[in-house]
Amino acid sequence: MQEAQEDNLHQTLLDLKVKTSVLEVPQVEREKMTSRTMEMVNTYDDNIRNLTWGPVKTSDQGSLPAVDEIEEGPSEYELVMQDFNAHLVNAGVNPGHPTFFGAIPTGGGTYPASLGAFIPATFATYSGVHLKRTSIVEMENKLITWVADLFGYPAGHAGNISSGGSLATLTALAVAWDSRELKAADFHRCVIYCSEFAHDAVKKGLRAVGMREATLRTVQVDKLFKMTAAALERQILEDKKAGLLPFLVAATVGTTLTGSVDPVNDIADVCDRHQLWLHVDAAYGGFFALCDEVKQLFAGVERSDSIVVNPHKGLFVPCGVGVLVVKDGKKLQQCCSMDHTPTYFRGAPMFSAEHLSPSELSFELTRPFRGAQMWLPLKMFGVGVFREALKEKLLLARYLYGKLKETGQFELPLEPKLTVVLFRATAPPGVDSNNFNQQLFDGLNSDGKIFMTPAVLSDQFYLRVCVLCFRTHIEHLDLCFSLIQEKRLHIWELLRCDA
Repeated sequence: MQEAQEDNLHQTLLDLKVKTSVLEVPQVEREKMTSRTMEMVNTYDDNIRNLTWGPVKTSDQGSLPAVDEIEEGPSEYELVMQDFNAHLVNAGVNPGHPTFFGAIPTGGGTYPASLGAFIPATFATYSGVHLKRTSIVEMENKLITWVADLFGYPAGHAGNISSGGSLATLTALAVAWDSRELKAADFHRCVIYCSEFAHDAVKKGLRAVGMREATLRTVQVDKLFKMTAAALERQILEDKKAGLLPFLVAATVGTTLTGSVDPVNDIADVCDRHQLWLHVDAAYGGFFALCDEVKQLFAGVERSDSIVVNPHKGLFVPCGVGVLVVKDGKKLQQCCSMDHTPTYFRGAPMFSAEHLSPSELSFELTRPFRGAQMWLPLKMFGVGVFREALKEKLLLARYLYGKLKETGQFELPLEPKLTVVLFRATAPPGVDSNNFNQQLFDGLNSDGKIFMTPAVLSDQFYLRVCVLCFRTHIEHLDLCFSLIQEKRLHIWELLRCDA
């Protein structure tokens, strides 16, 4: 009986092997899949260079095919790819398009950066443990050191390459309260300081690390939307007098809404006097530190305790790559490493006191090899071309600002410090300015030639252009400007006729 059961089991396993063998795609089929994929990629690249093909699809959304349900059985590869391609093309807003000016463009991803995502995924590369994949961990460490050197961090720092600014910020907040040895019972007395233009990742991060009860204090900004160090210090003194525990300041180098840059050096003075952790959010603005033209904006960043910067913005890599660097690397390790070697690792040479692993410097244990998306383009193109590309974006923002100002038809609350341009058109007499600019905004986004997002400041509706995609050049800003002028005049004439 036992022999018969073993024979049945053996046969069952052989049958299952045959049925699941489709998961191992043979070379001929792989070549067909790769060819079809490259056809999609090349068509995408051709379309994206054509200014008549906007980031927002102009076809009737109701006419788009419904997304298929997941089914038990297989589907033909060609049909799946046709359907997949149709939904990608019609996915709405394309942040990699040269006339995508909304939010903070992710840059689209240079081709080598895209290969940096594809190749490790194909190889199933795991980069969590140093002694298992020494070379790729060393590659990520080189990248972190390069970022740390860019901002003037001294030796002894440590960092990790995370899925983006949100996880990096969450980790920085956790390291800050862990190093301060705060107790949960004190969370309701803790105070975190930032400006009203700080990214929501700070608020989300506080909730994620269990500090929902802490006070997030909004510090006064000046007329250029920068946090004021004097107001920060006054608030800290008031909070201390009230028996609260000021513990962290989040300064921003490149706010999402206005592109403003907090005076980090002055804020660092305040933090030093009161022994507060200084975190710098440079997710958007960080890599502009490569450009001498705006180097002064980064004064004092080297004094911060932690910094977040997103390669999927300033280095034009695909979404999902953020870098956190902590000045005192031991604090990052203390917060993120395991208290003891797990039983499933015991007896295997996985960890070493001499070589820290990324999983000991991050909350992620299983993590992809994200570093390849930075490493390949930086090595293939060199740092210099990224410096020139970012310089171009700075000049393009000033170019658009100058053309808008020249007309005398727009209110511009501040000159761009980085690559965000805020403006609002003057409205006809007797017409509400907010309504007029809302109509202008809706008109500009309606035909899909360009895409932008608005900004509401003190109840005033502004239009907002952010220049960051590596594909964006002067002809795209000329198109943007001409469309703004055209739509403004069209709405003005309609309102005059209705009056």
